[in-house]
Order: sequence, then C-alpha cells, then structure tokens
Amino acid sequence: MEEPMAGMSGSAPREQRSVSGATLSLIAVAFSELRGDLRYLLDSGWDEPVRRRAEELAFVLSKACLRQGLDDLTVFFRSTANLTRLSRANALPVLPALEEKLESLMRDIQIHLPKRPKGFRA
Repeated sequence: MEEPMAGMSGSAPREQRSVSGATLSLIAVAFSELRGDLRYLLDSGWDEPVRRRAEELAFVLSKACLRQGLDDLTVFFRSTANLTRLSRANALPVLPALEEKLESLMRDIQIHLPKRPKGFRA
C-alpha cells in the first residue's frame, strides 16, 4: 500500500511565508479603517450602508490574510465579516453582546497583527 504524499491531505499545516512590509502596512491601514467602521456601525444602530462597508472590508481582509498565509488573522477577520452580515432586525436585540464580541475580535486582531520590519518606511 502506498503512503499518501506529504501535504496532499489538505490537513498539513501551511508553511509560514514572509509577508512584505508594504503588505503589512496595507493590512494595518485597512484594519484601522475597519475599527472605525465597526464603531460607526454600532453607534448608528446597525445602519445598512455602514454595515455593508464593514462587511466588505472584513471579508476582503480575511481573503488577503488567507493569501498571505496569516491564518490567525484570517479566522478573526472572517468571524468579523460573519457578524457584520447580521441584518439590523437580528442585530439590534443583541447589540450589547455584538459590541462586546466585535471589541474582543479587534483586540485579538491587534495582538496577532504582525509587526513591520524595523526600519521599514511606507
């Protein structure tokens, strides 16, 4: 019986790639925008245009992190995108819990966000 080739099962951990300083800067800027959008979303009572912008930005960040091999961040941004998909009718009754969870996700992202290399200037 032949042994399966390494990495063919899809369950092997991905190799951590080096992410460019420019890419890390763009992720950091987009993350800052997302934080502001989420604050505005909560303050607006889950206003639809604000919700759509936050959802799109969180989704794009999750895809970008996935492509860069930033798996921890991918999970946090995907979770954020999923929460921002809630309709206003579903979000309003649980708004305090949503606020708490989104704040927790933002802290987790901040902790896991890779730092730019020393001496890097955008």
